[in-house]
Amino acid sequence: MHALILALNYYPDLLGNAPILVGLAEGLAARGHQVSVVCAFPHHETGRVDPRYRGRLTAVEERNGVKVYRAYIKEDTGGLRGKALNYASFSASSLWAALRHLRGVDVVFTPSPPLTLGLVDIALRRLWGAPYVYNVQDLFPEVAVRLGALTHPGAIRAFERLEREVLTRADAVAVICEGFKRHAVGLGVDPGRVAVIPNFTDADLITPRAESPYRAEWGIGPRETVALFSGRMGHSQALDDVAAAWALLRPRAEALGLRLVMVGDGQAREAAVKALGGDPRVTFAPTQPRERLGDLLALADVGLAPLKAGLSGASVPSKLLGLMAAGRAVVAQAEEGTDTARLVQEAGCGRVTPPGDPAALAAAVEGLAGDPAGRAAMGAAGRAAVEGRFSAPAVVARYEELLLAVVARARAARGRRG
Repeated sequence: MHALILALNYYPDLLGNAPILVGLAEGLAARGHQVSVVCAFPHHETGRVDPRYRGRLTAVEERNGVKVYRAYIKEDTGGLRGKALNYASFSASSLWAALRHLRGVDVVFTPSPPLTLGLVDIALRRLWGAPYVYNVQDLFPEVAVRLGALTHPGAIRAFERLEREVLTRADAVAVICEGFKRHAVGLGVDPGRVAVIPNFTDADLITPRAESPYRAEWGIGPRETVALFSGRMGHSQALDDVAAAWALLRPRAEALGLRLVMVGDGQAREAAVKALGGDPRVTFAPTQPRERLGDLLALADVGLAPLKAGLSGASVPSKLLGLMAAGRAVVAQAEEGTDTARLVQEAGCGRVTPPGDPAALAAAVEGLAGDPAGRAAMGAAGRAAVEGRFSAPAVVARYEELLLAVVARARAARGRRG
């Protein structure tokens, strides 16, 4: 099977779904399949294209058995217009790169965002006859509407029509949770063509560790308790809730031996620094190298996974699985009954608090800070859940099965026609 992964982000991007796609591509290649990736120039952490790629239209590379074709993308300058141009430029350049460089593709696999890549899928199927699998990593335009980033009624209706078109035309739809499956079926997708395959984390790279070298590097005492946020600082992350919760904890933080560490980049970082900066018990750091992710997550005594109200049913934070793999207790903000809440509750790996409730978030952090035995038990439970359900080999095997089935159906259909 020759599989093309058409994706906005890929290595060396560190955040978003880039690590998942790297694991999938290299996992399929290790199983003997030919895998090509068409992706944008590296840019995800800051919105700025890596200087090594500026002034170019394409770049061709190979990494761990995967051929990678990088295509031009306009830098994300912020706001709805900046994001729209960012997405539109790559949608156009990715189609050009695929047609220029690739032949003999059996199946196209495309994760969201952006939704506009679904138009590239449809075009490639018409030109190549290759089926496509659309992978729903978050719900657009629903998330943008809930965040208030997309408000124009005409634009909302246009994106909703596009979403329905992309999903209903797909040869299969892969979603990361049951809530997303209900959404796809509600749009008219045949339930038999929707596969629920969760995201995974690298359980070999991220392992439970007793100590983290970051404590010494960042001047954190061995007896201090660390609440850690690590990941993209986007507008969907409720960093304002984190800041408000810390304001409640600050008067007792020294007595509790509590530190807050915020690691990552993104459009919401500046506001978080403004709200939290200047406090000697708060540490900010940029996105760290992926090879040090295990050490970074080992810094956490309590891992934070905050989401804005209304988004826990439309997004499942990938940072949760990393914290679970590291054997760390988590505090997630999520509405009851959502997939995010159920993940934490069923695994027994932490606490769930309501979005928009900083007092509840502060209470959960303080409670876990004072309960090292409880944290250890939750961490062990989270690690066990990752090993059983969310490891890369287990999830890659499920994607391989889905892609092979789609290829077989397409070949059978072509045989019947001709």
